[in-house]
Amino acid sequence: MKPTKLTNLLLAALLLVGTVAPVLGSQNDAKSNSYLPENVAAGDRAYWLESMLKVAHPVLSNLAEDNLRASIPIGRSASAKANSREFITHMESVGRTIAGIAPWLELGPDDTPEGQLRAKYIEMTCKAIANSVDPNAKDYFNSTATRQILVNSAFLIQGLLRAPTQLWGNLDQVTKERLFEQWKSTRTMKPGHNNWYFFCAMVECGLKEFAGEWEFSLVERAIRYHKEWYVGDGIYGDGEEFHLDYYNSYVIQPMMMQVLRTMDKFGVGDSEFHAEQLRRFRRFATIQERMIAPDGTYPLIGRSITYRLGAFQVLVQCAQEKILPEGLSEGQVRAALTAAMHRVMDAEGTFDEQGWLTIGVCGDQPELGDSYLSTPCVYLTSLVYLPLGLPANDSFWTCPAEKWTGQKAFSGEYFPIDSFLKKTKK
Repeated sequence: MKPTKLTNLLLAALLLVGTVAPVLGSQNDAKSNSYLPENVAAGDRAYWLESMLKVAHPVLSNLAEDNLRASIPIGRSASAKANSREFITHMESVGRTIAGIAPWLELGPDDTPEGQLRAKYIEMTCKAIANSVDPNAKDYFNSTATRQILVNSAFLIQGLLRAPTQLWGNLDQVTKERLFEQWKSTRTMKPGHNNWYFFCAMVECGLKEFAGEWEFSLVERAIRYHKEWYVGDGIYGDGEEFHLDYYNSYVIQPMMMQVLRTMDKFGVGDSEFHAEQLRRFRRFATIQERMIAPDGTYPLIGRSITYRLGAFQVLVQCAQEKILPEGLSEGQVRAALTAAMHRVMDAEGTFDEQGWLTIGVCGDQPELGDSYLSTPCVYLTSLVYLPLGLPANDSFWTCPAEKWTGQKAFSGEYFPIDSFLKKTKK
């Protein structure tokens, strides 16, 4: 099944704010010298919803219909020698896709167009999860692929922890038992370094939360390796031990905070270490906002345009959890993130002709890297939508927009538009 037309769903998302007109107008018109629509609060939320559905719908709808393996585009990757191998790689992204949409789903159904849309996606997502662990389904996530199960399970658990009522609470008991069996199967693998221990720790957090058991030694080991590895060299100018890279941003830091919160919930946390990491988390968020240029580019991160959007996960998590650093207002963060989202999602080539998100690199500039048509890039972008877990009347959506800095994080100097993006040759 090809991704279905999103016109009706997206129209419903746009209508929920009362008007369609300002959403896709002047905000993305460079000639207007403004990236914000006239009605910024309504326009931003509607645009975020539209963008989130474009990213998630092909993955979730096909998996819910047991057609993901048959429908997903096959890309070009040296690590994917065969279609079956590549499908396993695609499946790594399913958990992260669900983690990105989970906070919005947890708001639950209601009588508004947005609430009715959520009801449909809650049902669809639960069907998708069930198919992924059903041995009789075509899209069964074969448990012999231990590495991929570990990765996908860790990200899926992040989503289930963020939507315990609407997702975990709506799964049938057979699916829950199959998930437990799958998660426990990852205990047989030998983890690698820091990041792999964290995937193991996230799985243990899920087993503790939902099954009432865990092997706490794996969590302790992940924390210990993190402490040993996470030592910066001070080259970023603040004199602190701070390791600034995209992998920290879209995997390690958000996962670390989730693990520490679970530890605290069950009374086994290191409160001093948690406080230290929270300060670091907020520091990272401040740096990310300051590194967004006024046109929405992010020059620090490497070649892929979707990696750049994925890098904002620490910033959006701080916004969603109301723990933004001092000096960053909600209006400032929303404006910066919306500009970045437009820069990525509106670029030609970000979605293929059938609606699948691609790693598109820099839109229609394939000379800068692969145009790998696959959903693994979804897990880089999906968690930028976390603030949609805040209701439409929340201050994040209703407060006035403010300019973002467009400055280097430490020197405060203005920096030019992203040098990685080449102008199209005429």
